Amino acid sequence: MTIIKKHPFIVWGAGITLLFLIFFSTGIKFLDSLEFKLYDVMMRMRAEPEASSDIVMVEIDDDSIDKLGRWPWPRSLLANAIKKISEGNPKVIGLNLLLSEPEESSGLKELKQLKSIFVESGLNQLSGKGGDFLNKLNDAETRLDNDKKLSDAVKESGKVILPTFFKEGQTTSEDAIENNKSIINQSLPVVKAAPGSSCPKANEIVLPIPGLFNVAKGIGHINLGYDPDGTVRRERVLYDYRGLFIPSYTLRIAASYLNISFDNIKAEVGTYISLGSLELPLTTNTELLINFKGARGSFKSYSFFDVINDKIKSELFKNKIVLIAPSAAGIFNPLSTPTDSTMPVGEFSAHTIWSILNNKNIKEPDWSGTFGFLMILAIGAIITFIFPRFKARLAGMSFIGLFIVLFGGSMYLFVSKGLWVGSTYLYIHLIFGYIGVLSIKYFITEVKKEKVEGESAETNRMLGIQFQAQGMLDMAFDKFRSVPVDAKMKDLLYNLALDFERKRQFNKAASVFEHIESYDPKFKDVSDRKKKLMQASDTMVFGEGFLGGTSSGADPLLATGTGTKPTLGRYEIVKQLGKGAMGIVYLGQDPRINRTTAIKTFRFTQDLTPEEAEQTKIKFFREAESAGTLSHPHIVTIYDAGEEQELAYIAMEFLEGEDLQKYTKPETLLPLRKVIGYVADVADALDYAHQKGIVHRDIKPANIMLLKSGIVKITDFGIARITASSQTQTGVVKGTPYYMSPEQISGQKVDGRSDIFSVGVMLYQMVTGKVPFFGEGIPQLMHQIMHVAPPDPKQFNPKIPNAVVTIINKSLEKDREKRYQKASMMAAHLREVGQKMDLAAAAKTKQ
Repeated sequence: MTIIKKHPFIVWGAGITLLFLIFFSTGIKFLDSLEFKLYDVMMRMRAEPEASSDIVMVEIDDDSIDKLGRWPWPRSLLANAIKKISEGNPKVIGLNLLLSEPEESSGLKELKQLKSIFVESGLNQLSGKGGDFLNKLNDAETRLDNDKKLSDAVKESGKVILPTFFKEGQTTSEDAIENNKSIINQSLPVVKAAPGSSCPKANEIVLPIPGLFNVAKGIGHINLGYDPDGTVRRERVLYDYRGLFIPSYTLRIAASYLNISFDNIKAEVGTYISLGSLELPLTTNTELLINFKGARGSFKSYSFFDVINDKIKSELFKNKIVLIAPSAAGIFNPLSTPTDSTMPVGEFSAHTIWSILNNKNIKEPDWSGTFGFLMILAIGAIITFIFPRFKARLAGMSFIGLFIVLFGGSMYLFVSKGLWVGSTYLYIHLIFGYIGVLSIKYFITEVKKEKVEGESAETNRMLGIQFQAQGMLDMAFDKFRSVPVDAKMKDLLYNLALDFERKRQFNKAASVFEHIESYDPKFKDVSDRKKKLMQASDTMVFGEGFLGGTSSGADPLLATGTGTKPTLGRYEIVKQLGKGAMGIVYLGQDPRINRTTAIKTFRFTQDLTPEEAEQTKIKFFREAESAGTLSHPHIVTIYDAGEEQELAYIAMEFLEGEDLQKYTKPETLLPLRKVIGYVADVADALDYAHQKGIVHRDIKPANIMLLKSGIVKITDFGIARITASSQTQTGVVKGTPYYMSPEQISGQKVDGRSDIFSVGVMLYQMVTGKVPFFGEGIPQLMHQIMHVAPPDPKQFNPKIPNAVVTIINKSLEKDREKRYQKASMMAAHLREVGQKMDLAAAAKTKQ
């Protein structure tokens, strides 16, 4: 088993090669049958049905039987046919009828008995009438003796070859011994025996009746050589009869046609037989592989009835081989041959004679056995060492190429050269060997795959968990699907489906639930959830107002109806905190560190072309990244920024408090001292941001949060620029620009001094309850900001210290070169004022 596992291809290749070597040596009936079928196909390809031939058939056909009476006929009809044919001067006549018994005639028998009695009585000795009566008896006997008529016709022709038949495995009788002496002249005188060869043998021969045998030109056996599948492909050209080698009927006819005497016929058993200069190759069993001219009807044929009734001119038989043979149904057994499955025996003889005369016989080379043995070894080497090293495609092409070479080569040798090199064992060896290599490769691949899958299941599970934690849910599902589904895996998949739900990817969530359901339909509530998700997917419409701040009614993110908390990125959405011009603000929860966050959403597809939206999105993330670098006690901390389903969001520090917008009305103003402190803190925070190269661009009370602890923090760093960009591109200004600096209105490049102007506006409003610039519409407001000085804040609040008025006026200079150049300078002045106010208040308290 260790060797098999370590060297499976060597074991397979060696094993199947050894097996086919044994098969090739001993023979397998099934494979031999396939070889014969291939032989027949190639023979039909080699056939030459249109080739010329000197062979003519005279057939005892159905028409002749109908017109001349049932078989057997009187032999006088055969005698008549031989006479008619002989008139045409044929070269040789073959009478393919085994006439081994005298014709039975009751009249002739009675006449012979009467003659015998007459002679025994001595009446024939009487003078006169006794002798005349005996002559009349002799004449009557001659007229009734059809065998005599046939013998006379055969003798007169001198060209008739008769068939004989050998009985194999019979005991030798006295008659056989006498016959043995009488047929010496019908045997070949010169026959050698090659080593390892054989020849068919028989101990009993069936000869024509003596009257025919003694006058015939020659005899030949008609024993057939059947292959195991019952098809006749070969002719047994010689039979060993008690040491006498009798030629076949067809060989005897061919020799007579060529005027070859027995002295000029030489043979070597199992090797060859020569008719003069014509040498015919034999198999080791002294058989001739016949080259069939074609299918049935390949030779010229005439009806026996037409011949004896002079319907066929005798000149047609001149110098021809004329074969008289039965073809009518019921009087012959049809032969199965490579070219026809019901060939008459007479036509089979014609094919054999044609093959001999044209020397187009099939030869099985002496080296075919050695070749087959070596080719099995070569194919075994290819199966063992070549195919396993090739990739599947190259191995397949090599297999096809090798098969074509083997098949095409054997086909070419047979059809073109008449060489039969048995190749079926090679084909089957190659096919099974290749299939075995493929199977082993597949098995090895599957084993490795199972091993890798087993080892990688945990890896895929961990990767899926990591991807899920990072929000890459599609990749997580892809990895989870590679892991066998057990109880733990079902829980992981269930949680993944919930994450898809939270992200409003209902179809994907349903797919995950369906995946779980395929393994365990009763797991938790997967079936119910899948139905709800499919319904939600069909009914929920995420239009342009979705999460964009323009939708009305219930929050589309929270009102999904699936019972699962939605998420943005990794943040769970708890509730809505408010709406703005660009989107909705949510209270979120970061499950990783259990931190509460504020999540501000933005949808840039509103009012923008796709190209503009993409550019705005790029700016948004760049600004969010910059703002995320700010770390100051009076600036809201930004934790994260991301995008989901064309919705951008920023996760920032959640502040418990309220913005300063509430304290910008006369009746709700904060104490002056607190305002100065808050604004100074804002100015300090802005100075920190300006040093980082970041300008807020939207300082206003609504963007300053006052926490419960009394600390102020600036929000929306970087967001204002994106908002302004979006509004400018669409030509729409959302909100009233009370806090914009002149350079913002005029479209100039802004810097930190623009934020200082906005802080001045906010300070003015928080100490007076009024904005410093006001107009009936935006054009008037912009004109005020650009060209008109603000009203004296003391007219709205006389308690404002002059120093504060000075700070306000300096921060609101139209020319930014005259403003505070740094927010820290404004903060310092405000703190000085605050300190003086504190000192004054302390002094007043002491009094």
